[in-house]
Amino acid sequence: MGQTKVHEEVDVYVVFARGQVVPRAFRWGGRTYSVEQVQQRWAGKNGAIRLYYFAVTAAGNAYKLCFNAQELDWMLEEVYM
Repeated sequence: MGQTKVHEEVDVYVVFARGQVVPRAFRWGGRTYSVEQVQQRWAGKNGAIRLYYFAVTAAGNAYKLCFNAQELDWMLEEVYM
């Protein structure tokens, strides 16, 4: 499985279920990817900024999404093919 670092801003469509954010789809490179499964979720910090990470599968690949709670934006950090 090859890993590609991306670090590009993306639009992420989420639902709030049982007190959690659940990514359902994201838009990257002019294409919308439907999230098949959230494999893992974890939180981290960059200084005082809270970051929330989601490892998801979509279109046969794995992706790492990051939500910046201060800026309220999403980044696609990595793609695993």
